[in-house]
Amino acid sequence: MLSSNLALRKRYFAELSNIVYDSVQVPVFFSMLPTSIAPGLYITFGQIRNVDDSNKSASVTKTSVTVSVYTNSLKYNDGVAVEAVANEVLNRIYKNPQFKILTDSFFQVIGTELTGDMTNDYSTNQNVYIDRILIFEHTIFQNVS
Repeated sequence: MLSSNLALRKRYFAELSNIVYDSVQVPVFFSMLPTSIAPGLYITFGQIRNVDDSNKSASVTKTSVTVSVYTNSLKYNDGVAVEAVANEVLNRIYKNPQFKILTDSFFQVIGTELTGDMTNDYSTNQNVYIDRILIFEHTIFQNVS
């Protein structure tokens, strides 16, 4: 069995890296935001988890990837930006249940599901945060023959 993690990271970055909101490109990061980030709008993706779903004739994994859209603003945040960007993430990663984000010679996605969609909001004395977390699960066939 092969690991599809790096191939998925590359495809997710390619799909998410040119999302624009309010005429500004939304920055995309793998795993976490850098500590030097100022208030704004960001996408992170990561937490790639694999579960073996193989049978006697095929190597298959159920692989989930978490995509988070973060907004951080001073005093007021209406959540419109996070919803618009999350909608664009859905349009790119979950176009339909048969969308195949990987189609190379070793890995083929044979199904995609949205297994989680959560919105969190909280504030501190200085900032208001609204985040939307989307969890996608891909069924990945591994052509190891």
